Amino acid sequence: MEKKNNITPFEKDIVKWYSDLVLKSDLVSYAPVKGTMFFKPHGFAIWNNIIKIVNNEFEKLEVEEVQFPLLIPQSFLEKEKKHVEGFAPEVLKVTNAGAKRLAEPLIIRPTSETLFGKYFEENLKSYSQLPVKLQQWVNVLRWENNTRPFLRNSEFFWQEGHTIHATAEEAHEFTKEVFKLYEKIANEILLLPVIAGEKTVSERFAGANNTYTIETILKDGQALQSGTSHYLSDNFSKAFNIKVQNKDNKLFNPYQTSWGISTRLIGAIIMEHSDNKGLILPSKIAPIQIAILTLFGNKNPKVLEVAKELNKKLNFKIKLDNSDRGLGYKSQEWELKGVPIRIEIGPNELDENKVTISLRNFDDKIQYNLNEIDDQFILKLLDKHDKKIYDEAVKIRESKKVEITSVDQIQTIVDNGQYGFAYWIENADAEKQIKTNTGATIRCLIDAEKEGQDIINSKPTKKIAVFSRAY
Repeated sequence: MEKKNNITPFEKDIVKWYSDLVLKSDLVSYAPVKGTMFFKPHGFAIWNNIIKIVNNEFEKLEVEEVQFPLLIPQSFLEKEKKHVEGFAPEVLKVTNAGAKRLAEPLIIRPTSETLFGKYFEENLKSYSQLPVKLQQWVNVLRWENNTRPFLRNSEFFWQEGHTIHATAEEAHEFTKEVFKLYEKIANEILLLPVIAGEKTVSERFAGANNTYTIETILKDGQALQSGTSHYLSDNFSKAFNIKVQNKDNKLFNPYQTSWGISTRLIGAIIMEHSDNKGLILPSKIAPIQIAILTLFGNKNPKVLEVAKELNKKLNFKIKLDNSDRGLGYKSQEWELKGVPIRIEIGPNELDENKVTISLRNFDDKIQYNLNEIDDQFILKLLDKHDKKIYDEAVKIRESKKVEITSVDQIQTIVDNGQYGFAYWIENADAEKQIKTNTGATIRCLIDAEKEGQDIINSKPTKKIAVFSRAY
């Protein structure tokens, strides 16, 4: 009897569909503490592939890698007032070492701006040392009441970047450069057609002057913040008394940035691309790009020999499945895990010097001459696979989009699993009221091609707000 994936259909229950998919595809399993997870090899391999690609891009920007402590003195967070207010509800404290009460509570890292502030204070003395560009790949902890693997964890993994510059202009420019890089990675590698813009004052990172964000619109019409870059100005350098000498030997407070992406990206990939059969993974981050499946490989030496030769010939991440299980069982397993290409090899195909190939996001199976199968042939198939992923994601984003001409529309739009665009002038009170009434937030502000009327007071503006409910 062939294996059944038994994934709850997306159309029936999206929450159960997502949970089934994450667990049954062997990405994670639930850990004992709420909001934490056992990150399994298949899931962690996806994250590691993202890390490698991102690191390659940041090396071009001369960003160096570091590792900073997990524990932060409580007094550090209190030095930057807006920062501590922003994170206070999510912070976990260590108050005891065994039975002994600590003289000062320690904060389990929710983010590391304050530690980087201390590091810069102790290690920078002259403008000639600037800029300094650092990043770390670490876990962080922010207590969450409602959790879901990857989309909203209490403990998650991320890239945390911090730079410090001699001028405000240079720091702000680097903030935007990272923002554009995140947008490129999302679109070209993860195949997420994100909406890129700036956060409102109310939604900015705590302690930042500007926050730039990429937002993914998922299948259910909700938004997922998928990467942010923050211009911190000299807020933290003043709070931590970071001073360096300029050319005239005068002391000044330098300017900082911070930025990051997290394992939330995996949640975006799952929710945006996958279907009722399992994961659909962009080929550049797939832990296994090709699964070679044999039929009667243990009984037919020629089948196994050809499978091994093909495995050796192709320069991709390949899994050769020569188990005694039936082809249907094998196909469902690798389909569930999101492998982009499956190549089936059996006695009948070999009689004609052929193999049968399936792409994960296409229904058809096509036979090809074995001699055709080389690296260039596979690259064309992967390009076809990835193009369809991206095109489908764009269709989802565009199908959920609604133009908002009055505040009264917002409730209906988000209740219908959609998101909306509206002309907008910064208005914190109105923004708060909309959030309270509808559950929708302004995900970002983007520049309009032409001027329009703000939906609150009808004044002219060239800014558009993106309203959506969000994870």
